[in-house]
Amino acid sequence: MQPQTKFFTIFSTLCIVAVYVQAQVPFFGGCPTKRVVEDFDATAYLGRWYEIEKYYAVFEADGVCIQAYYSDQGNSTIGVMNTQINRKTRRMRSIQGTAKFTESETTAKLGVRFPSVPLVGDAPYWVLETDYKNYSIVWSCNDLAVVNFQIVWFLAREREPSPEVKNTVREKMDQLGIRRDLLRKTDQTNCDA
Repeated sequence: MQPQTKFFTIFSTLCIVAVYVQAQVPFFGGCPTKRVVEDFDATAYLGRWYEIEKYYAVFEADGVCIQAYYSDQGNSTIGVMNTQINRKTRRMRSIQGTAKFTESETTAKLGVRFPSVPLVGDAPYWVLETDYKNYSIVWSCNDLAVVNFQIVWFLAREREPSPEVKNTVREKMDQLGIRRDLLRKTDQTNCDA
């Protein structure tokens, strides 16, 4: 195989896989090591969270007013209901799934599954930081050969968190080694659909 053909084949494969992993932000190498919240209190985490900022994700393209609602489904399962409004049509879309702990129930590493999304297994949902009442920093990473694909979410209990909460999250992200320059603000205005 010619070097150009080999490169094109590898590149094409990576592009297809990028679509498969929802076009998360690519980085070279394997997923970095990240610490998560220990002694995680799932009950305190339940309820509504508004997306404030995130890395680009194709499944949220043209989405505004994005939020997640987590509920106790029993049997160590968390119900997940994500909603967003399409920026152009102003129609609401939602997707339901479940989250389960991938380690112990006190370690904030979960796998989220959406049954309506074919061919996709559990997506990592790691809570890196949260105070349960104001903010949460969530990270997802998938390894693929020589690259990894990441998404970061800054979630808050209010559509417009206070400047103090925003500053706290920025400091925490810096401590966690999260690239803030890749974050995109989620529009949380005019959300009455």
